[in-house]
Amino acid sequence: PAFVNPESGNFEGARAALEQTGSFIIQEVPPDQLSARIEKAVSDGVKRLLIAGGDGSIRTAVEAVARKDVELGVLPSGTLNHFAKDHGLPLDLNEAATLAASASAAPTDVGRVGEHLFHGTSSIGAYVVFMRTRDKLEPTFGYKISSFLAGIWTFFRMPVIAVELDIEGTKKIYRTTH
Repeated sequence: PAFVNPESGNFEGARAALEQTGSFIIQEVPPDQLSARIEKAVSDGVKRLLIAGGDGSIRTAVEAVARKDVELGVLPSGTLNHFAKDHGLPLDLNEAATLAASASAAPTDVGRVGEHLFHGTSSIGAYVVFMRTRDKLEPTFGYKISSFLAGIWTFFRMPVIAVELDIEGTKKIYRTTH
């Protein structure tokens, strides 16, 4: 199965690329139903599935298949596609779909923040403030101006946060700076 987020940045392109390979049963699944649908497929015995969406959709799929005997193919069809870039996956949807249909899987590292798994990166502090501010401004000012304004706002409201890392039983606490 290929779980496709119809709200992802390039939904139509992802769907077309998957149809072209002829290797997937395409299921359009909104983000709020994605976890349950993937978990159901895994409990039904699926050994390989594909997620088409952005980094949020991929994170949801990673959480659903982590520590299970299931391979996860990724078709990067979001806005920024950090996971695909970090893992050397092609950003061209046709190339990525062909690769997902034919390639063997390789393990990837994940981490945990609270109860949530993450892949690649997890953000706290200034970046989160920046993103939330930009997202609020973007409908009014567009992406570039909103990014600029959010950057200025974040600089002057830089949060200070304590972060506790637990790596294989060794705990360390770090504080962000002003």
